[in-house]
Amino acid sequence: MSPRFAALNQQLNSPSTPLARAYMAFVIATIFGSIFFMFLMEEYPSYFTHDSSIVIAVESFLLVAFTFDLLLRLSSARFDDWRSNLYLLFDALAIVPSLAVVAMALGWEVHPENIIFFTLLRLFRLLRILRLLRMGSLLVQILGISVFTLVFSTIALHLGIRVLVQLFEPLFGFDVHQYLDRSLLLMAVTAVGSAFGISMAITFGMVNRKREDITERHRAALDAVDAFERDFRDLFAETLSESQRRQMFQPWRDEMQRYLRARSSYDEIKAHSVKMLDDVRAVVKGRPSMDIVFHSVLVQRLSAFLVRAELSFPPAFYQWMKLLANLYFILVMLAAPGIVGLCIQIVVIFVFYGLLVIIEDMDFAIDDDYTMFNAKILQN
Repeated sequence: MSPRFAALNQQLNSPSTPLARAYMAFVIATIFGSIFFMFLMEEYPSYFTHDSSIVIAVESFLLVAFTFDLLLRLSSARFDDWRSNLYLLFDALAIVPSLAVVAMALGWEVHPENIIFFTLLRLFRLLRILRLLRMGSLLVQILGISVFTLVFSTIALHLGIRVLVQLFEPLFGFDVHQYLDRSLLLMAVTAVGSAFGISMAITFGMVNRKREDITERHRAALDAVDAFERDFRDLFAETLSESQRRQMFQPWRDEMQRYLRARSSYDEIKAHSVKMLDDVRAVVKGRPSMDIVFHSVLVQRLSAFLVRAELSFPPAFYQWMKLLANLYFILVMLAAPGIVGLCIQIVVIFVFYGLLVIIEDMDFAIDDDYTMFNAKILQN
């Protein structure tokens, strides 16, 4: 692959330039819009028929947009990567429905009463949801970290599930809602929602207390380092120059700032802490009074902060919470069909899943996944 195509592939998968970010934002918005338009077509079939001028205009736009994107990816693809090739196949199949609609508008003979054929084409178009989920992480790079960007993929996934359920009716000839007891379903929605809300409330309190504890331990560790630096300035002025004192403490402070901004790993800040403690120990070991303070204050406070910063809820706990959340969202989808039901489901996903994202972020008070509640709080 030439350097030019390699650079294009890099920008398509991890955009860094303003133009690449704007293009990827356009692609993500177009994919989400196409799936939402598909929902409208299934929800209001009499208004959005295959020969409707609105449908033809939208499908023509989607055909041009996704064909151009597919050609860009084909020109920079690595054909020895089977996963990328599989996604390219999905992207190509997703263009087929738009191509069929445009072809019919140009005179291609297709009988509109062949419902199964059109339903299968729409299933191909639903493959775009896989592309959207694969690109969901790019939204964070493009728009930054926020609750919306972290919840967007979940909203898109459940929009795709809702469209898939709608497609089952013409494909298999039954409506899933007629087999559901509405009163029992509403009871299940209330029960699961209450259990999920109570679990999040309890977890939020525990995680918030842990975050405050880490903040206090971080401040205590910095105070201990500041105190020792002042003592070195007053008691060891003759043996240690100002530049030597700065060389002893400043690299650790710089590394701590990088650690709080998730630009340094736990192993790196631990290694810097051990080096600083070794340097301080080499100076104070001749003074028994400071040697005691060194072990009982400086070492203990640094150790307390570093150990506490690594403690978090087990990943399985958050996996269970996410499964429970998705179960709740599906129950809401079944209990509230239609366009109003979709709006309700999106609001529920944004509120409940957004809270779960915030709680998980607060639990990992120092990490490189999210930064909503990490260094900004710890630096105060």
